[in-house]
Amino acid sequence: MTKEEKEKKYKEDEEIQEKNIKNEEDSVKKTEKNEEESVEKTDKDEDNKSNEEEEEITQQKEETQEEVIEELEKQVQDYREKLQRSQADFENFKKRSIKEKQEFVKYANEGLILKVLEAYEDLERALNVKEDKDLREGVELIYKKLDKILKDEGLEEIETEHQKFDPYKHEALMTENNDDYENNEIIQDLQKGYTLNSKVIRYSKVIVCKK
Repeated sequence: MTKEEKEKKYKEDEEIQEKNIKNEEDSVKKTEKNEEESVEKTDKDEDNKSNEEEEEITQQKEETQEEVIEELEKQVQDYREKLQRSQADFENFKKRSIKEKQEFVKYANEGLILKVLEAYEDLERALNVKEDKDLREGVELIYKKLDKILKDEGLEEIETEHQKFDPYKHEALMTENNDDYENNEIIQDLQKGYTLNSKVIRYSKVIVCKK
């Protein structure tokens, strides 16, 4: 092999070696680039995953807050309804107490009036005695005063004349058949009955017609 051939071969070997080195460098660069791209993609995927997790956590927090708010609103509504019921109960109790008090005041004198009635009726009977004019005038004056006092307190006689028997106002002591009266009509009042402010405090004792 001549010197020129050797030089030519040496030069070709160098070119081949340089080409191989360059190919290796390109391969290394490509590998490094692929690794960088893979790392970037991995980082990006991790970032996306992290963002998704954060969004999910945020959404869960918002849902939890909404549930808490709904529960609180429900409790507030329950308390409001209980308060309204309590107010209504109190108003009813207040009205009932006022009514009971009014009823008590209205009929507070019932016992006293029942005791006075006997004396009142005795005076009424005394007026039917016409022998002593002065006595009659004195009794009549007392009777009128007492009559006014009792009526001012709400006392009224229960009517019996030409009235039908009413078990809520009258007490039948006797019954008899009488052609002058209709069936169940009161014939005679044996003892007067009275109401105090429309409440019966003594029933009229009567004789009733029964046919």
